Amino acid sequence: SGADLANLMNEAAILAARRGKKAIEMPELEESIDKVTLGPERKSHRMSPKEKEITAYHEAGHALVAHILPDIEPVRKISIIPRGLAGGYTKTLSEDKEFPTRSYIKESLAVLLGGRSAEELIFNEITTGARSDIKQVTEWARRMVTDYGMSDKLGPRTFGHKEELIFLGREISEQRDYSDKIAEQIDEEVHSIIQEAYETA
Repeated sequence: SGADLANLMNEAAILAARRGKKAIEMPELEESIDKVTLGPERKSHRMSPKEKEITAYHEAGHALVAHILPDIEPVRKISIIPRGLAGGYTKTLSEDKEFPTRSYIKESLAVLLGGRSAEELIFNEITTGARSDIKQVTEWARRMVTDYGMSDKLGPRTFGHKEELIFLGREISEQRDYSDKIAEQIDEEVHSIIQEAYETA
């Protein structure tokens, strides 16, 4: 949005000034993007060596899955420095796709679950660190089934009529236009998509 772009440029200008530069360069832009999208570094947050190790494997899991899958853009940055609510993050050279394909979305879900699968494989344990990833995966899998008609089982139709306040850009309510039986099938399909993504990861 315009406000985000203004915040980004303000942050980049402040960083450049602090570093004694007369122009904004890529390091300032990249750091500003991280700050605006993820929040400021939590410098006061002290991670134990074990937490750092778990975070490193978690982020490496995202990066490795992204690197291997053919439709995902190359990994650009991996960090275990906490920002905002995130303990770490992995960024790809992602481009906004106007019409992402089903295969691309499925691979993106696998990348999101790469962190949790790495934790499970390396430590034989899982943490709460994948909470945001799991939330995103669940939302995308549900959209695939209910909004995008990407379910083989339920076919090319939408489920649920959403009322939106256009000027606020957010959903305010959803009217259910399907039966309890269909609701169960939607849940099954969402579960199936998430499990497939986890197995891929």
